[in-house]
Amino acid sequence: MLLTSPQYIVLNKVCESILNVNKKICFAAVINEKGRVLQSKDRVGIIDCMPTTKQEMFFMEYSLRQNMRKEFDDDFGDVRYTYTEREKETLFTFPLDNHLIIVACRSGVNPVSFSRKIISIIDQCKIKLDLEKNIDGTWKNNQGGGYVNE
Repeated sequence: MLLTSPQYIVLNKVCESILNVNKKICFAAVINEKGRVLQSKDRVGIIDCMPTTKQEMFFMEYSLRQNMRKEFDDDFGDVRYTYTEREKETLFTFPLDNHLIIVACRSGVNPVSFSRKIISIIDQCKIKLDLEKNIDGTWKNNQGGGYVNE
């Protein structure tokens, strides 16, 4: 699926809004089903410190996990978010249609209240992205808005 320039701008604003939720947030990224980064914002350069191949593996691994989780949606319901606490960072993932938002932050955030804030931002994003869809589910190509490859 191709994204229009306005949709790409919405994803950029989502990443910015997520970074503004809490100073402990290190980065926010939106990836597609193949683990390709569509948009990201990095406050402390945590992702940029990784070699490119390691970055690709990091995002592809999260994409693979998300795709595998979908196999159990009928049994358990849709995934709202995932939470992983590591020694140095806390990682969250939030589904956004066929995409995935990954958020990393320093330890010490309350996962429940934090995830509610992020879900609220994502819900607003869904509303904006839905405004870009045609009735048949294809994407509108707004004035001046070319398509952006995933």
